[in-house]
Amino acid sequence: MRNTIKKLEYMPYASAHVEIDPAGNTYLFSYKTLVCEITADGWLSCFGLHSTTTRRHIGAFMKEYITYPNGDHGEFSTAKLCFIENFRFNVNTGEVEDLE
Repeated sequence: MRNTIKKLEYMPYASAHVEIDPAGNTYLFSYKTLVCEITADGWLSCFGLHSTTTRRHIGAFMKEYITYPNGDHGEFSTAKLCFIENFRFNVNTGEVEDLE
């Protein structure tokens, strides 16, 4: 089976796209660089903040692909903290796990 490829709804003309693999993992690519991932079990990882444009892509991705139980949407600041502090965050449970 192949990955599903989508444009960001909030930025349809952006040089970014989302890929969803058959296992349910979701990946954000800004230009051709993988910058964020949400695993099927809810773990968010951010691999770089890069340019201002990439940061906008991350913000749109968070808003579109993360909705917390209280109805709030994900924000860029969460992805930024994951990258800066070198951890991953479970968007379903609120758990934090250090990356090695």
